[in-house]
Amino acid sequence: MEGIRFRSSSLLIPGEDLTCSIRHIGLLHARIDRAAGQEFVASVRGGGPALAGLARQFITLSRAQDFRMERIRIDHRIVPKQKVVVVTLEGGHALTGHVLNISASGAALLIDQTVELGATIRVGQKPARVMRHFTHGLGAAFVEPFEPGEVHEAMTL
Repeated sequence: MEGIRFRSSSLLIPGEDLTCSIRHIGLLHARIDRAAGQEFVASVRGGGPALAGLARQFITLSRAQDFRMERIRIDHRIVPKQKVVVVTLEGGHALTGHVLNISASGAALLIDQTVELGATIRVGQKPARVMRHFTHGLGAAFVEPFEPGEVHEAMTL
């Protein structure tokens, strides 16, 4: 499978025209064909030799990416009102984290320390395993998921 996965910081609507600024490529004019959450499929507007060159650049960039299929998220994510949480590492060292979002199955956290993938941590009182990294943070899957009804804005970890 070759290609570039697109993501938007906002929700897009099929039929909407879009101009993307893509690093190493430049501006791309497109129309949204399908959208699911923040991921989308678009048709490139324009054609001819420029489009063929653009396709070659996309393939080259896609081969340079660390492309791994992400698990499809099935649990609804929310942003809790209480965003500050204590994150305890395997050795018992505790540090302050910031909850970006939480679902029944896990949380996205900003923390000031890199934690190894697969490490077991405690998010508040909830044991979790580090599943992914992103700039200044991590995604953790809870060892025992919450019941969906337990996930709400007023919850505290």
